[in-house]
Amino acid sequence: MKNLKPDFTINEIGKLQFYSGILIGFGFSLTFNSLFRLVSKISDFGNVMAESSWSRILNYEFSFYYLTLIGFTSFAFAFCFTTYLWMSKPFARIKRKNLKLRYAQANSLWILFGTLIFLTRMIWFIGGIEISIENDFPYLGFMVPIFIYFYCWNLISNIYKSNRPFILTTLIFIIGGFILSEI
Repeated sequence: MKNLKPDFTINEIGKLQFYSGILIGFGFSLTFNSLFRLVSKISDFGNVMAESSWSRILNYEFSFYYLTLIGFTSFAFAFCFTTYLWMSKPFARIKRKNLKLRYAQANSLWILFGTLIFLTRMIWFIGGIEISIENDFPYLGFMVPIFIYFYCWNLISNIYKSNRPFILTTLIFIIGGFILSEI
């Protein structure tokens, strides 16, 4: 039996879901960018308390590596919300497609919050010892946002034919990650 998937288009998803997913995705990318920068500043809180000086947090300088990592991670996490909204068709004509849409919705939020819980635990672990992502794991740091982005596209490609939109959004992902690192 041949599995025919519809094309990934605005009309197939729905105009409201498509455009609201893009707008909310950009909004969440800005929110996550600010949140991750704030968390990076206060992650060295133990040393600030030992020195009794808040100037270390106020004068914190980000390296290009961390700014880029935060930009790409913010964009990848926001794409989870975009995927959630793109897969939010209330009723599909085919029952199997309806199940796949619900699966994609649930897993896009699961990967987002599961990764956030993991990163929260890692911040407390790394904060206690002298390990930095930039010096000790320079390439592995970028694997988290890349994994999240590809995972969300895998959920989409299980339902739709999506080669051309994947290439287009990958370019937007790369450009958007660099733009967020400069903001």
